Amino acid sequence: MTMAPRTGHPRVAAWLSNFPPNRQEAAALLVDGLRLVSETDLRHDLGDLIERLLGRLPGPVAAFPAREVPPGESAHPDGRDASYDIFQPGLPGSESIVANVITGLVRQPRPPGILLPDHGLAPLRAARVGTILLVDDFSGSGKRLVDFATALRRHASIRSWASGRRIQFHVAAFAATARAIRVLHRRFGEDRVHLAHAAPTFAGAGWTAEQLGEVEAMCLAQAGRRRKAMALGFRESRALIAFEHTAPNNLPFVLWKVANGWDSLFEGKSVPRDLLSLFAMVPSPPREPLAGTAGAERLGRVIDLLGHRVRRPDRIGEVTDMTPTEVARLLALAQSLGLAGPTLRLTDAGLVELRRWRSEHAPRELRDRDEPYYPSQLRAER
Repeated sequence: MTMAPRTGHPRVAAWLSNFPPNRQEAAALLVDGLRLVSETDLRHDLGDLIERLLGRLPGPVAAFPAREVPPGESAHPDGRDASYDIFQPGLPGSESIVANVITGLVRQPRPPGILLPDHGLAPLRAARVGTILLVDDFSGSGKRLVDFATALRRHASIRSWASGRRIQFHVAAFAATARAIRVLHRRFGEDRVHLAHAAPTFAGAGWTAEQLGEVEAMCLAQAGRRRKAMALGFRESRALIAFEHTAPNNLPFVLWKVANGWDSLFEGKSVPRDLLSLFAMVPSPPREPLAGTAGAERLGRVIDLLGHRVRRPDRIGEVTDMTPTEVARLLALAQSLGLAGPTLRLTDAGLVELRRWRSEHAPRELRDRDEPYYPSQLRAER
């Protein structure tokens, strides 16, 4: 993970001053655990993901930016040839950036008809659309993507195409939490959910059990009874990712709390302008092949989790901050090297590797300190 050196940011320092001394260490852990995604990185990585999918999905492809649709309504108006309007009344949200990424791909030179520019029912029918690709920047719970797919299928035409297996529904997102991935897998199928990144959560923050307990206790205390349901983020997502254009409500409430007498970090779902400098794109060093040092490091982390009987790929991805594809590759490598068996239990060779790994990687400890905390860095990630 790329670490970007930062001087103490005034807004972050002011936010930390909200807390009593016994809570400041937990607040510091929470804010330093955030991954900050620049709009440039979002556009680049999400665009690359869609570009790769266009060569694999049944075509033509209609890529829809996922958006909120009122409960019980269809995404298309009634009528056999109903048109589709991405932006409903009111100010658009994240779907505006996602739509712009898709528009950029539509305008690139490629054989006509691979990525459809018009999502009205008449053009989709005329083109004999093969895939409806639902695109989102971030999924913390899976709800928006599932609800949007449901809204699309409420129209009789799309419902008929889907039931007749003329079309497939796929999902593409810049990042999703392990919880959202499980929901999306159940709804769409494991082979139809595509991610550029695994989203960081509390599980992969590297905190000790005691630190995790302190962070969660701090989040619950600051949310109070009125906001208890959002204390750890929407549906307890425990997400640790923010974008230049939005701070998702999957973040713990304390990070986007706005109240009289409270120095806010994020202001609701908006990112204050004075924080934008922290979202500057930070190039990541090129990854080494699996046989190299970085590859051995990632494989060792997977072996360590298998040794703790963590064998579910989605859980491994959440803890290690790896995509499902990378986790699957490393699990297959562990099996091919004879370190893990068919059920992902470690073999004798795997236990030897596990002991070696644990002897070389001591648990991370934070030094004790009594002085007020002023963060020197936040994580900025591609």
